[in-house]
Amino acid sequence: MFLAGCSLEPPPPCPSVRIDSNTARLAEYREGLGRDITDIQYTAELVGFGGSCVHDDDGVVVMMDVNFVITSGPAAEPGPIKVYYFVAIPQFFPDPVGKQIFDLEYAMSEGTNESKQVSERGIRVFIPLDTGKYAASYDIYVGLQLTNNQLRENQRRLR
Repeated sequence: MFLAGCSLEPPPPCPSVRIDSNTARLAEYREGLGRDITDIQYTAELVGFGGSCVHDDDGVVVMMDVNFVITSGPAAEPGPIKVYYFVAIPQFFPDPVGKQIFDLEYAMSEGTNESKQVSERGIRVFIPLDTGKYAASYDIYVGLQLTNNQLRENQRRLR
C-alpha cells in the first residue's frame, strides 16, 4: 500500500518558548503612594504554557495556551480587571510584528488571597521562514506587559 504525500521523516522542531522571569509576575497596587502588602489589589503570575506548531510552505504557525494564577490581595475590589501579556520573537525586533500584546479579562471576587488558575487558549503566532531557516532557530518569549516600575520591582525581588 502506498500513501501519497506522507513522509517517514519526523516533522521539523518547533521554536523554543520561554517565560522571562523578569516579566512573569506583577503586583497591582491600589491608587496612591502605598506599596506595602496591604496595598496590593491583586497579583498575576505566568505559570506555564503548552502548544504545538504546524509547518507550511510560508512558515510555521505556533498555537499556544498560556496559564496564569491570579490572586486577590488585601486591597482587592470585586469587579473586572485586565491583565496584559505579550508574545515576542526577539529576532524580529524592532519590527512591530515581533511583539503581540494580548489582554486577559478576569472578574475579581471578594476575598483576600483567593487564587484562581486562568488559561488563555488558542493564541496564534505566525513565523515566516526564509529558505534554509528552521523554526527551531527562533525563540518565543511570553511575559506580562509591565510598567517600568513593575519591571524594576520584579528585578529587585529576583536578586
